[in-house]
Amino acid sequence: MKNQTISQRILKYVQRFKRFDKRDLIFLWYTIVLCLFLLFSPIIKITSLWWWDTIKFRLLWWNFVWTLVIVLICLVVLIWWNFSIKFKNLFINYFWWRENDSLINFLFLFIIITAFLSIKNAINIATSATSTISFTKWWNFILIWLLIGIIFTLVSVVKWAQMTWKKTKIINVVDEEHSQMESTKDEIKKGLFEN
Repeated sequence: MKNQTISQRILKYVQRFKRFDKRDLIFLWYTIVLCLFLLFSPIIKITSLWWWDTIKFRLLWWNFVWTLVIVLICLVVLIWWNFSIKFKNLFINYFWWRENDSLINFLFLFIIITAFLSIKNAINIATSATSTISFTKWWNFILIWLLIGIIFTLVSVVKWAQMTWKKTKIINVVDEEHSQMESTKDEIKKGLFEN
């Protein structure tokens, strides 16, 4: 590992990216941009009653510690799930999930959106008592970005379900024909040995 040149390392990462299809690459870049916005963009601003300055809060602020923990866990799982084959295999071994990658993406994006909407509800309650607290423009952008991602993954889940439904239907038809043939053979055997 230490003896590898920089070009060998770059080649290794380029080969890793070549195994992704278009949908995977789009979602991977989407997740990276989402991480940057979630961690570094201010989401709430409070105008103080004692001075005219506005204080802006990011998700990294200590007041959002539990929401931050949930969001960070979801982001780490999303990035590892979509980028690392080792993590995906580990996940499959422990949770027996190998059906649909997009469903896992949808689940963790749904958790992040739920956390963000709970912040929205809390701020809406606070704004009914005071007008000094509000959302920043970044809040709306992040929420729209999250909704775009969840719609993208939902479309992927539906496409995958339609594709596998056809395969399942074909397998079921073959199984039904096979069971009908077996029952016909059993009836013929009964008829032969009863006489």
